[in-house]
Amino acid sequence: MEIIKSPWQNTFINLLKEARRKVYLASPFIKKQTANLIVDNARSGLDIRYINSFKLNNFYRGASDLDALRAFDDFRVKQKNAHNLHAKFFIFDDKAIITSGNLTPGGLRNNIEYGILIKDKLVDEITEDFIEIFDNDDHSIITSKIIQNAEDILMAVPEENRKRLKFNDSALFEDIVNDEQGEEKFDGGIESILSNLTPWKRNVFECLLKIKGDIFSIDEVYSFEGQLRKIYPHNHNIQPKIRQQLQFLRDIGLVEFIRPGLYKKLWG
Repeated sequence: MEIIKSPWQNTFINLLKEARRKVYLASPFIKKQTANLIVDNARSGLDIRYINSFKLNNFYRGASDLDALRAFDDFRVKQKNAHNLHAKFFIFDDKAIITSGNLTPGGLRNNIEYGILIKDKLVDEITEDFIEIFDNDDHSIITSKIIQNAEDILMAVPEENRKRLKFNDSALFEDIVNDEQGEEKFDGGIESILSNLTPWKRNVFECLLKIKGDIFSIDEVYSFEGQLRKIYPHNHNIQPKIRQQLQFLRDIGLVEFIRPGLYKKLWG
């Protein structure tokens, strides 16, 4: 084991260049500059996987970049969304780093971060844990379509409503501003969301707007079945259709699945 201290970007790059089989990355936040650094230094043919906390507000406020995920998608990195991800750990073949730093310029260079580099049998256990998270069906795949859907909503936010924080390389704690201060709700305006949803998705989202509170159950959404049936009289699978739209809203970071049948709003 070795202690990893800031700045540790060179250590990260060296491990990336040395990897021959796999690179597994878990970090709630990621910036375009770091994604490009990974793409530029990774060997072709590597099994690269990445777990992100894909919440729309993370991109709206600038803690993460959609362009980073797009760069990974172009490089054929397999990407999953785990809303409740807080851990930052990175696996390079038979070595692993556990650290406080995200995949951002601040996390690799500017912030005071601390971690350990592991080279023993514990790496096998860490790898198993990563695979367990990555293969969990509750964690959705981040696709190019999802990235584009999220970007469409952000681009529709009126200029007067834009509150996106302007992070830069020297901004301390850029990585934790959403997480630690609880700023996970997208507040760019309801209309920017509605204007970029297809009819079924918009209808279900409008039902969610009528539910009081941030936490809601599937039964509360089912209570609008009669209303939706009037809109779609020839559809005999209203409840499965509702679940399908909730899954989409989860995928673009507007709804979080807490546990089966229970959800959380990520806008406000």
